[in-house]
Amino acid sequence: MSITPKDLGSGILDQSIDRLRARKDKWQKSIQNIARGNGRALESDQRKLKAELRQNALADVEVDESARFLMLTPGLGQEAKIGERNNILSGEFLEIGILTARAVCHISRGLETGTGFLVGNGIVVTNHHVIKDKAEAKTAMFEFLFDDNRIGTPRSTEVYVADTDHFFWADEELDICFLRLQGVTDINIFGWIPLLREEGKALIGDATNIIQHPDGEKKRIVVHDSVFTLVDNDTDADAFCWYSGDTNPGSSGSPVLNSRWEVLAVHHKAIPDTDVNGHVLDINGKKISEERFAENNAQVRWLANEGIRVSRIVDALEAEAFDNPQYAKVRDDLLALWADPMGTERARRASYDGMGKQL
Repeated sequence: MSITPKDLGSGILDQSIDRLRARKDKWQKSIQNIARGNGRALESDQRKLKAELRQNALADVEVDESARFLMLTPGLGQEAKIGERNNILSGEFLEIGILTARAVCHISRGLETGTGFLVGNGIVVTNHHVIKDKAEAKTAMFEFLFDDNRIGTPRSTEVYVADTDHFFWADEELDICFLRLQGVTDINIFGWIPLLREEGKALIGDATNIIQHPDGEKKRIVVHDSVFTLVDNDTDADAFCWYSGDTNPGSSGSPVLNSRWEVLAVHHKAIPDTDVNGHVLDINGKKISEERFAENNAQVRWLANEGIRVSRIVDALEAEAFDNPQYAKVRDDLLALWADPMGTERARRASYDGMGKQL
C-alpha cells in the first residue's frame, strides 16, 4: 500500500499541499527563474518598491556608525557581484547570527519535539500544532542554549516552563502559538527576535536562514541552498510563503530569517510531492510503499517548506480581542516593542550582554 501525507508524521498537510498545488505553475516558474539568477523578475512592482524603500531607510540608519550596535552593514565589492543579489556580507553577519540563535529554544512534550523563539518580554512563539492549548503548554519544556558545546568552558542548558496565566494565544488557522515562560529571572540574557510588521524584508531568490532543532537535536542552522521562493499577496494563501532549505520533524516553529537576521516567517510545514490521488511520491516520481518508506524515508520528494509570514502574524495578534486584561496588556507591550525603531538593536545588545554574564 502506498503512503499518504498522514504517514509522514508531520500533522495535517492537506491544506499546505493544496495551497502549493494551486500555485504549481508559479512555483515552478519561480524555481526556474531563481536557477537563472532572475527570481526578482517575478515579484510585483509593489513588493519590489517596498523592499527598495526599506533598504534605503536601513542604509540611512547605518551611515551613523556611532549610533548603531551590530546593524548589518551592506557588503562591498559590487563589481564582483554575480547574479541578482550581492553575496558579500559584513563580518557582522556571523556575529549577529550567533546572538540571534540564542533566542531559539528546543521544545519538548514527552517524545514530541518542536522549536520556538523569544520575541520579547519572556514570550515564546511556536506552532499551534506543537502546542495547541494551555493543557499542552503546561506539559512542555523550553530549553535554551541546547547547542553543541565543544569549545571553551562547558555551558549548561537552561530550562523553563509555561506561565499561561500571564499570557497565552493560539491561532489554529495560522498555526501559531504565543505563550509566556515562568521562573525567568532575567529573560534578557537570551535577547529576543522582534517580529517586524513591514514588508520588503525578502524578495524571490533572496537567501534565507533557518535556526532550528530538527529531530529534537541540538541547535542547527541552515544557511546554504536556502532561498525565498514564492509569496502570493492578496490571495487565499496571503498569510503564507515558501522557501527551500532543509528541515526535519522538530523544526516546526523555527524562525526563517533573511541575511539581516530579521524574521520573515515561522516555519511550520515541509510539503511533499503527491499524485492526483494523494499518494506521496519519491525523488523519481514514483509512489512510495509503506515498506520502502519504513526502510528510508529520505526518498520522499519534498517540494518546498511553508511558513507563516511575520507581517500577517502581527496583524492577527493586533486584531485579537482579548477578554483577559492581562493578555491585552502583554499583546500591546509586544506590539510597541516590535514597532520601536531601536528594537532590533536592543534585542541584540541584550543577547550580547547576556552572553557576557554566562562566560
